[in-house]
Amino acid sequence: MKSKIIAAMDAAGYHFDELESSDDQLRFLGEYGTVMYMDSWKEAKEWLEGIVFDDPAVSDRVEKILHPEHFKEKKPSVLKKLEKKKKDIQTVKKKADPVSKREKNTQVL
Repeated sequence: MKSKIIAAMDAAGYHFDELESSDDQLRFLGEYGTVMYMDSWKEAKEWLEGIVFDDPAVSDRVEKILHPEHFKEKKPSVLKKLEKKKKDIQTVKKKADPVSKREKNTQVL
């Protein structure tokens, strides 16, 4: 859990300060010298899940780190749709190919 939260905080723009952190006080350094203190990893996770970021891309990166299971099923379904579309296009091309139609209708004497 700790490494996941550190990665998510990095994605949110806050670097974990290992040197100045302790078990009962976590220190994160943000842009422009912003310093944020958390009492526990649970508090850091709750903050990440409760905050609304100005940039939707940041929200997506954090969400993908904390909850990858929300994104896993999207890839296979997208790939399946693309494969189906490719097969459909190939089928249409075969049906529209005049050479293959001529070969089917031509008999060897």
